[in-house]
Amino acid sequence: MNEQKAPRDLTGTVARGVGLAGGGYAITQGLNLLIYLALARLATPEDFGQLAAGAILVTAGLWVADSGLSDALVQRRDRVEEAASTAAIATILGGVVLGLAALAASPLVGHLFNSHEVGLVAAASAGWIVIRAPASIPDAIMQRRFIFLRRVVVDPLGIVAFGAVAIPTTAAGLGVWGLVLGNYAQFATMSISSWVLARWRPRLRLASVAMWRELVGFGRHILAAGVIARITGVATTGIVGRGLGTDLLGQFRYGTRVVQGPLGGLINVGSYVLFPAFSRISTDAPRFERGFRRGIRLTCLVAMPASLALLPLGTPMAVILFGGQWRVAGHIASAMFAFTGTRALIAIIREAFKASGRSELVRKLQTLSGVLTVGLMAAAIPLGTVAVAGANSVSSIGAAAYAVRAVSPVTGIPVRRLLAEIWPSVVASVPMAGALYLVELWLNAEGQGTVLGAGLLAGEVALGIAIYLVALTAIAPSSARELIGTLRGLRRRRRQPEPEARLEAELEAELEEETRPVTPGP
Repeated sequence: MNEQKAPRDLTGTVARGVGLAGGGYAITQGLNLLIYLALARLATPEDFGQLAAGAILVTAGLWVADSGLSDALVQRRDRVEEAASTAAIATILGGVVLGLAALAASPLVGHLFNSHEVGLVAAASAGWIVIRAPASIPDAIMQRRFIFLRRVVVDPLGIVAFGAVAIPTTAAGLGVWGLVLGNYAQFATMSISSWVLARWRPRLRLASVAMWRELVGFGRHILAAGVIARITGVATTGIVGRGLGTDLLGQFRYGTRVVQGPLGGLINVGSYVLFPAFSRISTDAPRFERGFRRGIRLTCLVAMPASLALLPLGTPMAVILFGGQWRVAGHIASAMFAFTGTRALIAIIREAFKASGRSELVRKLQTLSGVLTVGLMAAAIPLGTVAVAGANSVSSIGAAAYAVRAVSPVTGIPVRRLLAEIWPSVVASVPMAGALYLVELWLNAEGQGTVLGAGLLAGEVALGIAIYLVALTAIAPSSARELIGTLRGLRRRRRQPEPEARLEAELEAELEEETRPVTPGP
C-alpha cells in the first residue's frame, strides 16, 4: 500500500495556494459583484426570491450526487486512481438519477410556496444537477494535487458565462427565467472547464462496487452533513419565504450575499488548500498541531474584523452597491454580523475533522448547527426580518463553541490554547466596529449618492483596518506581526511563479507513483 507523502515545503505550498486561491476568489467576486450590480437593476427582489425558492432542491441534489466521495478522494492515501475512477462513475450516474428526482418533485416545491411559477422554476432548474454533479471528481483531483492555478480559472469562467447570458435575457424582460438560463450557462462552463483542466479521465476497468463501499464508508458522514445542511437551507428558505414572503426572501438572498462575500474567500482557502494539506500531515501529530493552530489563528485574524465590520457597514454597503430598494438586505447583513467570523472558524475545524479521518464529527457539528439555525429562525419570525437574520448570528456562535470543544481531542490541543488563538482578533475587532458605527452616523455614506458614497465607504474600510491593527498590536503584538508578515509573504510568493511550477512537477511525479493501481494478490 503506497502512503501519501507531505511535500517537503508544505508551508510554502499552503502559502502559495492561499495566494492563488485568494486571488482567484477575488477575481470571481469582482466579476460577480459587477454582474449582480447590473442584475439588481434589471431583475426584481421577487425574481430572485422565485429563483431561491425554485432551486431549493438543486443544492441538496448536488450534495447527494457527490455522496462525500470527493472529500474521501482528497483524504485517501492509497489506490487513488481506482478510487477516482469509481467516484467519477458514481457521481455521473447519481447526477442523472437525482436530476430526474428533482424534476418529479418540482410540483411539491410550487405547492410549498403557493406559486405555480416557483414550481416551473423548480422543474427547469433540475437539469443543473445533471450538468454540475460530474465535475466534483476532477475538482477533487486538482485539489489533492495542489493544482491551484488551474482550479482558480474555473469559477471566474463560470461567472462570466452567467453574466453573458443572464444580463441580456433579464434586460429583455425574461425576469427569473433569464436567471435560470444564466445558471445553466454557468454550470455547463464550470463542468467543461473542470474536466479539461484536470487533465484526467476515469478508467472504467478500475471502477468497482468494493471501492465505492470504501469511499462511502468515509463519505457517508460527509454526505449526511451535506444533506442536513441542505435540509437546513430548504427549511430556512421555507421559513422566510412562507413566513415573510418571497419579496423578503429575495432581500435575504442579497443580504446573505453581502455577508458571504468575505466568508466565501476564507472557506475557499480553508476547504481547497488546508484540507489536502492537513490530510498529508495528519499522521504527524506535532506537525498537524502546529499547522492547525496557525490555520485557526490566521483565519480568525482576518475573519473576525471582516465579520464585525458588517454591524456598522452592512446597510450602507447594500444600499450603495445595489440601490435603495435593497436597504432591507443591508439590515439583514448587519444583523448577521457574527456569521462570517464564526462560520470561517467552523470551516477550518471541519477540514481538520475530515483530514484526521473523523468525518462523523462533521455530521454531528452540522446537525447541531441545523437544529439551532432552524429553531431560532422559526422562533424569531413573529419578531420580524432583522430578528430572523440575527438568529443566524446566535446559531453560528453556538455551533462554533461546540466545534472548538470537539476539535480539542482530535488535535490534542487544550480548549484554552485554542481560545488563546481566537480571542485577540475578537477583542481587537470590537473597538473597530464601535468607531466605524460612530463614523457612519456622522458621514451617512449611504445617503451621499453612489460615487461619493462608495468613496466614503472605502475610506471607512481603510480606517477600520487601521484601528483594528492598532488594537491588535496593543493586545497581541506577535499576532499583529504574524498577520502583516503573512500578507507580505503572500505578495512575494505571487511574484515567484517558478517554485510553484517546480513544486507541481514534484507532486505530479509523486502522484504517478501514488496512483499506480495495486495488483490484487491471490
